[in-house]
Amino acid sequence: MRNTKPLPPAVRTAAFSVCALLAATVLTACGAGDGGDAKAGKDGVSTLETGSPSSAGKSGASDSSKTDSRRPQLRMDSSDEERNRLGDAYNACLQAHGVPMNTKRAEMAGAKQAAPVQSMEVAKKYKPAFDACLVKLPLQPPELDSNVNPHYTDQYRVFVKCLKAKGAHIHMTQDEHGVANGYTYDDNNGIPEAEEFKASKVCQKESFSVKH
Repeated sequence: MRNTKPLPPAVRTAAFSVCALLAATVLTACGAGDGGDAKAGKDGVSTLETGSPSSAGKSGASDSSKTDSRRPQLRMDSSDEERNRLGDAYNACLQAHGVPMNTKRAEMAGAKQAAPVQSMEVAKKYKPAFDACLVKLPLQPPELDSNVNPHYTDQYRVFVKCLKAKGAHIHMTQDEHGVANGYTYDDNNGIPEAEEFKASKVCQKESFSVKH
């Protein structure tokens, strides 16, 4: 059984994102919600991300708020084209700052812009680069932020139920406050990764687009 990381979908304190955003925001096994230290990923290509080096303390919170106010804001109805464009801009910034890129994976996927190499070592070594480019990393839709959306856990439960109906062998996990923070796989995933990714996009829209 593989455990998940509280997310998401999103972000942002000094840390390293295992599932970040590119083409489409989906709440995969990496978790969901925009208030954690991991990010949910987009077209299946993982990226890394870090928060402000001064994220601790009042000055850090202020700096983070200023940075977030300048970041692109995604919506639930944002097109894949828009997500790709913004994701490519973020990754291009990292590349320009010297971050090693996963060019082989990009070539296999037929992508023009590669994503960063995914490793804790890279995240630590190139932290200044991730900090410098954070302003280009799109903010996820407010609906996917457990700190903003009061219905987040209920909607995430519907999201997981939707995935299970499509064949995924998973169950939702919650933090000590009862807030959904991702899901874990059972003995086996049940469906191929590519199919799970497509199902996640569909289930996310169905679960988090409902108006209360």
